[in-house]
Amino acid sequence: MAQDLPPQAPKTAFNEFLIAEYNNIAQAFFTTVNSISEFFKHYIVIMGAPISIAAIFLPKGVLEFLLANPLLPGILFTAITLIGLFVSAYVINLRFDAILYARTVNGIRKHFYESSGLDIEAEMRIRVLPKSTNVPRYLENRYFFFVILTFALVGMAYFTAGWYFYWHSTRIVPGISFWLFTISVPLLAHLSIYRCLARYREFEYLRGHIVGIDVDGVLNDHRTHFTEILKTQTGKKMHPDQITRIPVHEIPGANVTEADEHAVFNWPSYWTDMPPLADATRIIQRLRNLLGYKIWIFTHRGWPQPSTFPPGRENEYWTAWRQLSLWTIPSRWKVTTQIEKRLEKWGLPGFIRARLILTTTRKWLSLHGFVFDRLIVEKGNTDTPDPRFLTRNRFIISKSRNIRIFVEDDLAKAKRLADICEVVFLIDHPYNQLDGGGLPKNIRRVKSWQEIYQFFRSAL
Repeated sequence: MAQDLPPQAPKTAFNEFLIAEYNNIAQAFFTTVNSISEFFKHYIVIMGAPISIAAIFLPKGVLEFLLANPLLPGILFTAITLIGLFVSAYVINLRFDAILYARTVNGIRKHFYESSGLDIEAEMRIRVLPKSTNVPRYLENRYFFFVILTFALVGMAYFTAGWYFYWHSTRIVPGISFWLFTISVPLLAHLSIYRCLARYREFEYLRGHIVGIDVDGVLNDHRTHFTEILKTQTGKKMHPDQITRIPVHEIPGANVTEADEHAVFNWPSYWTDMPPLADATRIIQRLRNLLGYKIWIFTHRGWPQPSTFPPGRENEYWTAWRQLSLWTIPSRWKVTTQIEKRLEKWGLPGFIRARLILTTTRKWLSLHGFVFDRLIVEKGNTDTPDPRFLTRNRFIISKSRNIRIFVEDDLAKAKRLADICEVVFLIDHPYNQLDGGGLPKNIRRVKSWQEIYQFFRSAL
């Protein structure tokens, strides 16, 4: 008989943590179930109290007042129905918390069964409770549905009674439309809230379905394109693999100055002719259309900057931007040399540059067939996750919108996002290699979009 017993799980810190977690979650589950039962009993007593109190203590003068003002009971009983609806929503969330605890316990149970060494036949003989983190379902049509139905019937009784009192007092016989209205409204309201909250818990709560994606270095091959534009605009040659640091002018021995970088970034075809990264379009289409993820694309491109145009070539750069887009200068402005000189001296106003960035990036994404739900041009300080700053960047938006996955190429930003997102994919480039130390566990370095898709299929 001793051979049939599962071997003892190894005593590791992680196993000890899971055992303590199991005990705490199990206790929280039973506490929540008891809270639901007590709350439901109190709810029935409270909802029945107005009728009992009215029957015993209602003065004759108050009854005559209500008969003289028949609209008042309808309003009063509708308010009671709404209160019952809000209470039922609270009880529904309590039940969903209990289901979440049950799923957590199932996951812990799965860990210990899989590490026990039992074969599947022995496990099936002794295991009764599930080990799937997808059960029980949040929408319980054969269990908790009857509790919601009770809430709905009590609310329906009050709602119907109040408005029947009004119609009866006016000596108008209610028709079938009245009964359909007073019965269906409370019933549908309760059931709709239950279904909507169940869907939210099942598909959105604690598991956001938004994938955040950077543009440069993630969707496009910007290193190769940078070296090509660098050659045409400055005459300097550089191999894409030599870009081991960004900004490029900080690379030792690269012979690229900050002015050279500005000559590249200020040239409009650098942004419009950027080649897409292999498989990026196809994989993103699959993530959105087949796996159901929402695609949010982030970018921060503070160009052009007229004050950094190469000296003596200002007219060439202005002509190139003017041919690219009418958004460079609003159409109501007459483009004159004087205005261009002012823009060159002061820089483009922020709203013009933001509009130009948005238009240029959207055109590029559309040209290469990228599908997405939102395009976000970051504003303000793009490196801080502190929400106290008046800024709009990927860190703050990822926190507020529960972005689950992010695809990044900047090592520093990837580390910050690792504290916010569940998984961060870091597209491998020479400039985002580690100087020392390691990556957080939830940062996964990948060389292609195909690796990202395989991870989505197998682990998410």
